[in-house]
Amino acid sequence: MARSWTRLHEHLGHPSGPLSYDMVATAVADKLAESDDLDWKGALPNFAPKLGIWNEFAKDVAAMANARGGLLVYGVSDQMVLVGVDLAAADKKQMLSAVRNGIQPYISGVDFIDLPAPGGNGPDVLVVDVPPSEMAPHFQYGWEQKDKDRVTFNAPYRINDDTFYMTEHQVARAYRERFARQNAAEAHLKACLAETTEVVLNESEGSPAWLVIAARFARPVPRMMPTPTRLEAKDVLLKAVKTAARVKDAFAGPAVLSDVLNNDMRVGLRRWVDSSFLVPDRRTSSRGVMVELHHDGTVTVSVDLSHGLGHGGGIAVNTQVLRIVVLEAVAVADAFRQHLSPDSPVDITATVATANTDHRLLPIGNGYGKFALIPDARHPRRFLPASTGLAPNADAEALRECAHELATGLLHQFGIELHR
Repeated sequence: MARSWTRLHEHLGHPSGPLSYDMVATAVADKLAESDDLDWKGALPNFAPKLGIWNEFAKDVAAMANARGGLLVYGVSDQMVLVGVDLAAADKKQMLSAVRNGIQPYISGVDFIDLPAPGGNGPDVLVVDVPPSEMAPHFQYGWEQKDKDRVTFNAPYRINDDTFYMTEHQVARAYRERFARQNAAEAHLKACLAETTEVVLNESEGSPAWLVIAARFARPVPRMMPTPTRLEAKDVLLKAVKTAARVKDAFAGPAVLSDVLNNDMRVGLRRWVDSSFLVPDRRTSSRGVMVELHHDGTVTVSVDLSHGLGHGGGIAVNTQVLRIVVLEAVAVADAFRQHLSPDSPVDITATVATANTDHRLLPIGNGYGKFALIPDARHPRRFLPASTGLAPNADAEALRECAHELATGLLHQFGIELHR
């Protein structure tokens, strides 16, 4: 899926959104220079007939993925003239084959954008959008003929408008950075979960059990991406609630996050916050809910699972609300991802938190219109986090599957088996 914020957006001062022909034409007229994330190309890639031979297209894709991603724009000459290409002659299947067979590890998410001239009056343009890759370094391999056949295996990367090849110590550093990114991503998600848990347990009153969910993009939001506005953050929540209502199926039940949608999003520390309990003057007797949309794409959703339930034998946990909120939280993460970084997968983790581990957590279900303790279930004192992932191009079924996997990971700790 193509990104909605690129070098062209930054240069033209455009808000995030799809690339257009006019954007390319204006950037060319402005003589926008090539950079590590923008490469003007006059002609379409030329593929040799023999499988495995070295080709420039694979090199260009790997080089951009090894930097921070970028755009290969075909139809612009070295003299910065819009010369155009024949879109019908663009063999995208062959291009993807070059990426699949000539680069390791595989670079996912490479997208092709046809930009025909408006009205058919002018040169057409093809844009290849290469996403930044958390799996860098990527190596291009193949063979070339120079005096005799020679096998090549290199890790290209871009600096400004030039392509270089990594030395041994650069490759070693790239691997260290990959593993560091993976470790940092896991640590960040755990820290968000812990921070949010601390806030809801300390700031809420009389709410012993909370569902706490944290989600983050696998690929960081580009540094040049504008921070979301208050209105944009509110629109993300509205869109997510509508999406959840449309796809919920087995997660049947009334919406929960709509409890906070009448509030104004309030500013927080590099985030927007919507809550039913944080502001004392606005605190009501309704269920405690908090949603945070961080500027870096992180999402946290927290909901009181004990609201309206009393049980002298322990801490009541509303399993129906848990399932509904899990789906709504997945929808929020997906809506925010679409707004900020549509090409990125999303990592999601969740837990049920309580301040008093001396009491056991009791699963409460809604059967025949009446809430009651679910029989033959376990009563743990604490929950382990459950995790899942959401693909960039998630459809309704993918959202349901993601929510089901997350809810299953939590409710299995009660010994409750979920059925689709």
